[in-house]
Amino acid sequence: MQYRTSSAWVLTVLSIFAASEQRLAAGPRNVASPPSLTKLAEAMVMASLPDGRLIGLLGGQEAIARYSSDEGRTWSAPERLFALPKDMGVWGLHYMLADRHGELHLFYTTDAKTTGKSLPDMRFDIYHVGSTNGHSSWKAPVLVRKGYHGSILSAIQLKSGRLILPICYLTSRVWSNRGKGFDAFTDMGRFSSGVVYSDDGGDSWKQSAIELKVASPYIGADGIIEPIALELKDGRTWLLLRTQLGRFFESFSQDGATWTRPTPTSILSSDSPPSLTRLKDGRVVLLWNNCLRFSYAQGGRHVLHAAISDDDGRTWRGYREVARNPFIDEPPPPNGDHGVSYTLPTLTKGGEIITPLQVGGTGGMWLLRFNPEWLNETKRKTDFSSGAKGWHHFGTKGVEVVSHPEKAGAKVLQLRKPEADWPSAAVWNFPNGMNGRLQIRLKLKSGFAGVRIGLTDHFSVPIDPEDQCHNLVNLPIGPEGKLGQSALESAHWHTLELRWNFTKQECCILVDSHPVETLPMQRRTSGVNYVRLSSTADPTDLAGLLIESVDASVSD
Repeated sequence: MQYRTSSAWVLTVLSIFAASEQRLAAGPRNVASPPSLTKLAEAMVMASLPDGRLIGLLGGQEAIARYSSDEGRTWSAPERLFALPKDMGVWGLHYMLADRHGELHLFYTTDAKTTGKSLPDMRFDIYHVGSTNGHSSWKAPVLVRKGYHGSILSAIQLKSGRLILPICYLTSRVWSNRGKGFDAFTDMGRFSSGVVYSDDGGDSWKQSAIELKVASPYIGADGIIEPIALELKDGRTWLLLRTQLGRFFESFSQDGATWTRPTPTSILSSDSPPSLTRLKDGRVVLLWNNCLRFSYAQGGRHVLHAAISDDDGRTWRGYREVARNPFIDEPPPPNGDHGVSYTLPTLTKGGEIITPLQVGGTGGMWLLRFNPEWLNETKRKTDFSSGAKGWHHFGTKGVEVVSHPEKAGAKVLQLRKPEADWPSAAVWNFPNGMNGRLQIRLKLKSGFAGVRIGLTDHFSVPIDPEDQCHNLVNLPIGPEGKLGQSALESAHWHTLELRWNFTKQECCILVDSHPVETLPMQRRTSGVNYVRLSSTADPTDLAGLLIESVDASVSD
């Protein structure tokens, strides 16, 4: 479980109607159906209506709606709702909120005809468009705030009826003019975040007094951006904010107007935004990139993760990969990088979560669908009968599925290092656990030159040269099988087991059920959910090892 302590710019979100013919399997509640990812040709911002239908809205000069009665699998013909003023610039739809009365609140930006100007002179003003009479009529756009604003990814209605809209906005800060007071000693980044709120259904808006900002790790960073809001059961509102510091920051409010200063959470994250979804039974699902490092990949967006909490975000379970970039095995494109990010989730009447996803480079839009109950699994096993599905080994050589040398028709994973200039490594995700065990059935081939087995709590690319510095546990197996004070016999199958214990901060190593070594955990963590296998051969290892199966089981 994860314990919580106390730009990419999106002008429009694309629609999902063209994917209606691509039916996605949706398992019933309490059945662990794996997530599915489907390519989309259109996109829309979605919301759930009181009658159980979904509404999907296309952005642009005109608001075009489609409706779904089967949880987003098929959609109605397009219906024009209203047109936006043409003399105000280019409009982009960011977010749609359905309030407790079933009325809709749409949040747009318009460039105010400033596109092409220098950055300080550009604007993306925020406007609110609200519905009346059961979303059969629409109000005129209401200005919420002028300025250059980043992506709007969240809006909520509190129990009091107050509408909360978290925002981020460009400031005048640069290194040569960082600000006064404490700001002069650091760099708070280009952007700050804040909250605007309305007590009259969106007809007028006020901004909270506090400017949410945090010191950035390098000059020219964006700063604290793209906040996400969730009302907690104790009446507070929780704000989760994206940073470039390797983790989310958070702020709290008792009324949605007055907020605490941002403080770091223990939720690791790359420089990417999260989303928070309240389920019908009160649990909360978090979607985010539990990835670290590699600035050329937007801080690490190769994989999207999900976790679920039954105590309002104090602890989390799951940490499962729910989507990966469909082109992850290819080099990053020249006009972008790898990534799956910017979720705008909707809860269906059947309890599933569906969300469009941005895919980096020229990947376009995809639709993710998954059953939150899948996040409660505590076991995962692979025997490579379906290939290396679920394993990451992009950017490496020597990792492949081959025929089992002794069992006809069976498969094994082979890891060796055939070329000195290429790394050889494989990464696998399993459910997060404070305590657990990982069993690897393996055989070292004659001439084996060494491997490192790492356990960790986040994703980083297989080619990460610093993984051993950030792993929780590093287990080296030296040439000819040297393991601590013992050795693995080559040409024999062994069951290698790693048992970690959060309370004791240690990991016990067993070979064929016999303890051989106890390793300290390198740092405190909120659970283990990744294993990394990396060849340590220098320069090459033409023999390597074979892996027959990997089996993980965890507990809190």
